[in-house]
Order: sequence, then C-alpha cells, then structure tokens
Amino acid sequence: MRQNETIAFAGTLVDILVAGEETGRQFSLLRITNPPSVWTPPHRHLHEEETICVLSGQVQVWTEGETRSLSAGEVVILPRGQAHRLGNAGPETARALVFCTPSGFEQFVREAGQATGALASAQAPDAEALARLASLSSRFGIELLPSG
Repeated sequence: MRQNETIAFAGTLVDILVAGEETGRQFSLLRITNPPSVWTPPHRHLHEEETICVLSGQVQVWTEGETRSLSAGEVVILPRGQAHRLGNAGPETARALVFCTPSGFEQFVREAGQATGALASAQAPDAEALARLASLSSRFGIELLPSG
C-alpha cells in the first residue's frame, strides 16, 4: 500500500490519497487543506475534470462570472476547459476532496509544489513557488488566466 504524500502547493497543503499510477491513469483523489484568505489563481484545466466535495469549512468557487460558497457535504463539478478559481473566504481552515478525471493533476502538484510532512501548516507561496507554478502549468495542460 502506497503511503500518502503531502505537498505544499500554492498556499495549500495537498494530500495525494490516490494517484494515477494506482488507477491506470483513470483518476486521482486529493485532499486539500486551505487556510483562510488563500485563493488559487484563475485557471482552467485542459485535460481534467474536477469534482470537489467540501469536508469542512467554506470553499468558495468562482466560475463563469459568479462565486458560490460551499459548506461541508456540498459538491461542485468543474468540467475541463471551464475557467475557475477556488478559495477560502471563511474564518477557519477549509478541507475538501478533489477527484480528478483522468489523473495527471497530482503530478503537476508534485512537480510545482514541495513535499512536506503531514503535520506542516500551509504557507502563502513565495515568488519562487509562484514562478515554478507558472513555468510548469502549460506542460500539464493548466492555463493560468489574468486575475482581472
């Protein structure tokens, strides 16, 4: 049995629970821990569909010009190619499962992030981490979009 990996990635902690190499590249399952006030940059996945299930806290999802706030037990599906942004505007840490089909996004997380211990706390990304994210995104079919 493979041991879970914890990666510091873009201001969040990502636990890779199931990787593509375990599923014939059909899917991957990640758990994200997102501190308050941390948002992904606006982006779209050209290869994966993401299904996000909130475990605790509040996850806000911006897509198609509107923002939805999701609580524990709520789910959103983000089709491939759809621009979106995820964040935590609540006062407490948010946790969610992210189901990616097919797999591949977890490899982007591994390469753009930094392996860390399971007990680490998420830190805002520094300039080097953001540069690594930007330099690897197109290789993994992630299109970073303007914030405006």
